Amino acid sequence: MISDALKTLQSGLLRMRTDSRLLLVGILLFVFPLLFVWITQSFFATASSNIDSAQKQRVSIVHDSLAVVFRQTNEAAVGTLIDQYVTDNTGITKIKIVEITKEGAMILFSSNNQEVGTLVQSDELFQTLPISGQRDALIYPTTINGARTWQVFSGVADSLNNYIIFSEHSFQLIDSVMLARQQQSYLGLTIIFLFLIGLAYWINRQKQWEKHSHALQQRLQERDLFSNMIAHEFRTPLTAIKGYASFLEESQSVEAEDKRYASIIRVSAERLVLLVNDFLEVARLQSGKIEINKKTIDVSPMLASVCEDLQLTAKKKGLQLVYKAPKHNTTLRTDQARLTQIMTNLLSNSIKYSESGIIEVECYTDNKKLTIRIKDTGMGMTAVDQQKLFTPFVRVGNVDHTVTPGTGLGMWITKQLVELLGGEIGVESIKGVGTHVTVSFYE
Repeated sequence: MISDALKTLQSGLLRMRTDSRLLLVGILLFVFPLLFVWITQSFFATASSNIDSAQKQRVSIVHDSLAVVFRQTNEAAVGTLIDQYVTDNTGITKIKIVEITKEGAMILFSSNNQEVGTLVQSDELFQTLPISGQRDALIYPTTINGARTWQVFSGVADSLNNYIIFSEHSFQLIDSVMLARQQQSYLGLTIIFLFLIGLAYWINRQKQWEKHSHALQQRLQERDLFSNMIAHEFRTPLTAIKGYASFLEESQSVEAEDKRYASIIRVSAERLVLLVNDFLEVARLQSGKIEINKKTIDVSPMLASVCEDLQLTAKKKGLQLVYKAPKHNTTLRTDQARLTQIMTNLLSNSIKYSESGIIEVECYTDNKKLTIRIKDTGMGMTAVDQQKLFTPFVRVGNVDHTVTPGTGLGMWITKQLVELLGGEIGVESIKGVGTHVTVSFYE
């Protein structure tokens, strides 16, 4: 067990040496409690000293005042003063004025009225006190019933007799208050000590999490690098497959059945190219390697160009692709290449999922916000599908994957690009009626 504890301590010290935060907490963990205890003890020692000084002054005032009144030979005033002192001061438990005689100590005044006039013969203390004729009070510390107590004596003398003023002062209440304050102080120290231990544990765990995070980040970077490499390597053979398949389709020496096979190969290769391109785009987005180069452009000509490029694709499906040119200013500071990619993705999606009707593109500004809206008369979506539209690898509407090719990444990529440009994308759709997609940018 001892060897295990030493190994744990050695491991902890080594970890503290390699981590400045743990070293600081370790220093606080050992130095702070010692400093706190030293300051607390010094404070209570000073407080006790001050209390003792104040109590001595208080005792001196009590005895001096009793001596003055006693010399005035006013018995009623002496008794009243004794009763007042005992009543107003809970720490004063006894007061007596005793006359020293040959027969013993005669109690002349007492806080206990039953003792007045009694002769104390067995108590030799009053007989042996070296205070005859002096005014300075003598204090005898003692303990009574577990409480710290002072027994105080002072002498009063006249030409004929010697008298002793005696008082007893209990510090039970003061000591209990001081003890409670000490307990509270050490309770606070315990809480701080536990907090420092928890802080050290948290920093140690954070260090471990940081280490695991770095390791995970390294693995993710290696995975992204591997994915990018594989995707790039796929492009070359796929391009060759597409080229030779197109060559076979156009060759006059190939039979019609073989041309059909070549067409299937070409279409499949094109799908693979689209898939590889989407994976590359996702990898760049996730790794944050996409560069955004913003400049002020006129959005309207860019939209007209995109619509013109996709006119042939729309006509092949019997669709009308209409661009409603705006009459007002449509300038925007953005990345033209990425905005073109966004609009191409959205329009291609509308063409892909529309079998008949019209696709309209419009652009307008309102309150310093530029909005591009694409409206189609396609298959539409349910409310549930709209919530999943921008989820990666999800294709909504139960589409036939063999008829409508796709990876389920297009809308996710589009949303990420819109947000990189500082815009927002939204969709409104009715199943079987059509879909409206809006992309908004603040100027």
